[in-house]
Amino acid sequence: MSKFKVQIKSIFEQISIQVFDMKSLSELDIIIDFVNSKDIDGKDKANIVKNLRQCPNVKRVQMYICNSLLRFEGLSVNSYKSDKNEVDEEKF
Repeated sequence: MSKFKVQIKSIFEQISIQVFDMKSLSELDIIIDFVNSKDIDGKDKANIVKNLRQCPNVKRVQMYICNSLLRFEGLSVNSYKSDKNEVDEEKF
């Protein structure tokens, strides 16, 4: 009996390569179409599309996707809990 390892990628991980290859905001509609085609919660989908449409330039779109990816992976600054794994700020 073989075991299958299923890898689930977040919507942000799925579009990250395309987003970081974007040259102009005119490509944003392709990203939004991709988001709309996914079977995710309607409120989440609407929120993602709203946030993408509010980005004034390509750099902001890339930052939004990057921050969202970090948040999905549990690495966002907002999710950091100060405990025994606290980082020594003087090293930075």
